[in-house]
Amino acid sequence: MPDEISKRTNEEYMHECVESLGACGWWFSPCEWTQDAFDIASCSTWVGFADHWNHLLRDEYMRDGGTYRFRRYSAFEFDTEAGSFRLLPDAPYEQSKSVNKLNGGFPRYFEPLERTFVEHPILDKILKGVGRIVSKTTGHRHWNVKLHPYRIVARGSVSGLPAPEGLHQDGVDFIVSYMIGRLNVVGGVNTVTDAGKQSIGTVEMMRPNDFLVCDDRKTYHDVSPIIAEKREKPFAYRDVLVLAFEKI
Repeated sequence: MPDEISKRTNEEYMHECVESLGACGWWFSPCEWTQDAFDIASCSTWVGFADHWNHLLRDEYMRDGGTYRFRRYSAFEFDTEAGSFRLLPDAPYEQSKSVNKLNGGFPRYFEPLERTFVEHPILDKILKGVGRIVSKTTGHRHWNVKLHPYRIVARGSVSGLPAPEGLHQDGVDFIVSYMIGRLNVVGGVNTVTDAGKQSIGTVEMMRPNDFLVCDDRKTYHDVSPIIAEKREKPFAYRDVLVLAFEKI
């Protein structure tokens, strides 16, 4: 995690990110850097983009019986050099049991991203920005990108679990957790460990456009539970966009 929030040129930003991913396997981008590097700071359509999290549907596959997770899911093919991504046909999301000990081992059918989400200019900026990072780090150009918008809710004294499977890998090349917003919650601290599961960093993403990227082959990650800060209020939630990049 950067020790100070000072302005970076795009070249400095990319160099620092690639160096950190290569040396440590993870990197945190505070919102100020992200907005500049991805050209989101001047974008006036953030509220409309974030509103898509109000239209997520409850995850009915939670084997822990939890009702705290809302989501959709779609996948893309992305060509970094061309700067283009293509929506793939709707398909179930599948992970092996060895990767996801809670919900792995069977196909899960989620509602796809809304068309307005897929075509939104901010999604375009995020995909291209993160795509440049992982491609610059690896020298690889073509990616399968799985997109998971999540809302984790907390109700009264009942916590919500952003990572119900615990410390884990996702079986891809890079995993990104991109903050959209949080309301009336405390917790939700990201932990990154090395391959031996020894902690190498923690990040608490508090602001829209904060994001964490991890080399999923070298590291494990987890997120602590969230609880409502003021239990009497009707809403308490944490919204993130998770992007999983896998080489093709």
